[in-house]
Amino acid sequence: MIVSTKYSLHFSRNRAYMVLRQCHNSGMRARITRAHVVHARAASSQPQAANTNPRSKTGPTHSRSAQKGFDVDLVCPICLQTEFKIDASTGPTYRSFPCSKCKRTFTSSRGVPDLTLTSGIDPGVYKSESFAGQDIFRNPLVSFIYERGWRQGFKSAGFPGADEELKLAMEFLTPAFGEVLLDLSCGSGLFTRRFVASDNFSGVIGADYSESMLQQTKQLFNQDQLLDRRKLALVRADVARLPFATGSLAAIHAGAAIHCWPDPTAAMVEISRVLRPGGAFVASTFLKTFSPLGELFGDDTVRPLNQLSSSRSLPYRWWEEQELRDLTASMGLQNFQRHRQNRFIMFAVSKPHEAREQQ
Repeated sequence: MIVSTKYSLHFSRNRAYMVLRQCHNSGMRARITRAHVVHARAASSQPQAANTNPRSKTGPTHSRSAQKGFDVDLVCPICLQTEFKIDASTGPTYRSFPCSKCKRTFTSSRGVPDLTLTSGIDPGVYKSESFAGQDIFRNPLVSFIYERGWRQGFKSAGFPGADEELKLAMEFLTPAFGEVLLDLSCGSGLFTRRFVASDNFSGVIGADYSESMLQQTKQLFNQDQLLDRRKLALVRADVARLPFATGSLAAIHAGAAIHCWPDPTAAMVEISRVLRPGGAFVASTFLKTFSPLGELFGDDTVRPLNQLSSSRSLPYRWWEEQELRDLTASMGLQNFQRHRQNRFIMFAVSKPHEAREQQ
């Protein structure tokens, strides 16, 4: 994980509990023990030893030597014109990504290209406004415990579990089989590993804003010798300014992520931009507190109750189904489908085939 030794050694258990208390009653609880803190400290200097097996029943698995690599086409996140190519079979072929148009050079950190807007520069006095729902997951301890207790707490909100969620996502992603899949806000790689193991995609790109989450993805992926490293590429990216060319992606998945995005509208603009005509966007998130009653009596009926129990005091945004429908439709995405239970919702939309003709 990307963390200074000083920060790792002085991270207190009180701070860890404070982070988790922000998620109280949100379906995102986890238990932190002294052992978690010790392991998180050790993780900054050595690979994790956790046994996380991403096997699923959605497709065959193969050894590392069984598959060819794939090329990852990235672009400058500022001008969206200068192209950078990465061979996933060997990783980044260079450590820096210069854009002559913007007079900027983007960097890599521990083998992961960083194509966020602040990569490779000192922003000086100017500081962009932070968003707690995003910053929490840049915390190395939270990244470490995400699959070791944190994610399991989602079950209380109706999330069926990673393997079942994968099956639901695969149903929506079927038209993109054989193509490259972007696993956006991939976190610790919970679904990234499963997508690679399924062998349904020619390659999987794991993208996240959190440096420590990307290191967790790499470490947990490398622990499984049956996963083909040449079918995975990692990149640090901001969902509000994706480093991919317009109309270049066949499918995007974002599992349990949209409630953490600082600006969902800007993010959806970018998702719509990078999807090619017919491309699919599949995502899951938390619905608002009284949404289970909405399934019985109608969301319009319980909307006043949801407005009273706003999630503004939390570092996340809970959603109403109609909000997701309106947001995606306003960005030109269509064919809204969803699976919903309790406060869990997985939805899918697609980019219209005629979009390219209209441009």
